[in-house]
Amino acid sequence: MSQDESLADRLNRLAQQKRLELDAEKQIQMTQEQVNQFILREARPEFDRLVTTLEGKIPEVNSALKDLPIFELRKHGPYVKQGNSAAYLSFVQPILNAGPVLLRLSFGREPEGLYADFFSRPPEPERYELQPAMEHSPDRVVWMGDLGEISSAALADFLLTHLTEYYLEHKPS
Repeated sequence: MSQDESLADRLNRLAQQKRLELDAEKQIQMTQEQVNQFILREARPEFDRLVTTLEGKIPEVNSALKDLPIFELRKHGPYVKQGNSAAYLSFVQPILNAGPVLLRLSFGREPEGLYADFFSRPPEPERYELQPAMEHSPDRVVWMGDLGEISSAALADFLLTHLTEYYLEHKPS
């Protein structure tokens, strides 16, 4: 009989272990759903924070520029202009309160500029796609994608730096 009791004890432990595994799996799924909801809820405010960061940073940077054209933030779009080059920011969320959510950065020609290269090929635009993700400390959204993991503050710096690089590479002679 002790073998039967031992087998019964093992079966009971096995059943309890399976219940614990299922509970843990449900908790993980619930936690992932909470993370997804946080990201969906906070992605647009984080994009707005990125634009606000650029808005505050541009006058500060412009005051120290010497031989470069100043940056101009155009809120319709939005995009940042430097000379005849521009960095376009596009927040894409086709379905409200649902994924996918994307932040697209594109570097190309400034749309209001006049260009004299009618017969030559214009410079190729550069594009980056990022998705919102939860930062390690779960109080803020970061952007993940072509640029790795990057905060909105660091993304604002990247955008201005890369726009200047793009401008210098493609400025008219």
